[in-house]
Amino acid sequence: MKTFRNFSKILITLILSSTFLSACSNNIFGGANKNDSSKVTIYFTKASKELGVVLIPVTRKIPAGKNAYETALTELFMGPTLEEKEKLELNTEIPEGSRLVKVQENEKEILIDISSQFMSGGGSESMQVRFRQLRETILTQAKGRPVYLLVDGERVKTIGGEGVEVPQPLGKKLN
Repeated sequence: MKTFRNFSKILITLILSSTFLSACSNNIFGGANKNDSSKVTIYFTKASKELGVVLIPVTRKIPAGKNAYETALTELFMGPTLEEKEKLELNTEIPEGSRLVKVQENEKEILIDISSQFMSGGGSESMQVRFRQLRETILTQAKGRPVYLLVDGERVKTIGGEGVEVPQPLGKKLN
């Protein structure tokens, strides 16, 4: 019975993901194919009775004069559009007032510095989900380069009152 439930959860996740990915790739909300370098993918949340909170990718155009990281994080911190909230029932765990401080990028690594508002409010589950939103959004742009997270200029090891671990670089697996 437990195996059947696990299979059901996986199947539901795949169906939900493919439905939303299909919607995004059909340009319903500015979707783009993966080869389009003038767009970025960001991740918002959607409640699922079977799976809890899942991440849903959406795309945004990169404005002239902006880079992918600036665009992706600014859009992530602004949250889903009204249309995405109403039609796709998307939400975010990112606290209002969170902002990008700066991005430093070179051939070896990428440093993402965000404001401490990102760490305010919510419990450990909210902190884990917001970190996943941030992590997936950043790593989608990084294309394999190591990315390090800073909060108000300081490299972090944990975030939130419960101490959600932040692996540095962000793509590193936790033990």
